[in-house]
Amino acid sequence: MNRVILLLLLVILGVNGWLVRRQGQLERQIDSLRAENVRLSGELAQKPDLSAETFEAVSRRLENATAFMNAVEGRLTDASELLSQLQNLSQRMAVTARSGPTMEDLGTRRRYSAEGELGRPEMLSEPLPSTPASSHSPDGLLLQRNWGPEQVVGPPNTAAAGDYPTAWAQRTSRGGPAEWLQVNYDRPVEIAEVRVRETYNPGAIARLAALLPSGQEMTLWEGRTPLAEAPLDTSFPLPPGVQAQSVKIYLDRTRAPGWNEIDAVELIGRDGSRQWAASATASSTYASQSWTIR
Repeated sequence: MNRVILLLLLVILGVNGWLVRRQGQLERQIDSLRAENVRLSGELAQKPDLSAETFEAVSRRLENATAFMNAVEGRLTDASELLSQLQNLSQRMAVTARSGPTMEDLGTRRRYSAEGELGRPEMLSEPLPSTPASSHSPDGLLLQRNWGPEQVVGPPNTAAAGDYPTAWAQRTSRGGPAEWLQVNYDRPVEIAEVRVRETYNPGAIARLAALLPSGQEMTLWEGRTPLAEAPLDTSFPLPPGVQAQSVKIYLDRTRAPGWNEIDAVELIGRDGSRQWAASATASSTYASQSWTIR
């Protein structure tokens, strides 16, 4: 499997190099066409006594040059977009090569059956598992799964935007309004602020709640977060008077398509203390997917 990934990486790098050269050629063509446009425009401005036939001929040349330049710019835009996609794919596959196969097909995770056959793309919402996913094993050890809730424990470690296994991801790529992530801290504080680092498809956070010592939930914030580029650090300043050790983040995943991945959650107390999550549970996790590879 690693040989296949490395071969694909070499192909991507080759295409990447060709696109860079092609992009340079197109940019030089555009510069040449712009200079020609300036020259033709100067001819028209400096010769007001041109005959109608000559004026029409120069105008046609100017229009043709402009149309061709627009076409080249369109090709340049297409090449730039393809280059960006290939660079992103190359980066994702490099992560896969380092961490082992993750059963991703050009950014869309696919389900494998128990017999190892490729199933449908995992893009439809499914019922949430009846048992929440925990960052720790039953004997209290921190797990080390890709995309598990344990990836939210501690400070951020996902530096760039993208579908990286160092952040928590839900079980499926599209869900409803009921997904959640609960983060727990070493000590209770009067909460002043909660900061959430989203690293893939931000915009799904719909509500924050504190878990009180009585076991009840108290809503701290409810509303809409912006659809913005990741990585996004969203700050939620909160009203005084709530002391808690756990915070629950509810996601409405209909607001932002795709996996809505969270890397870390910081709890800031009114005493000035700052804590990263010590443990976490989630309504679901992509880490619960099991793969069989022949």
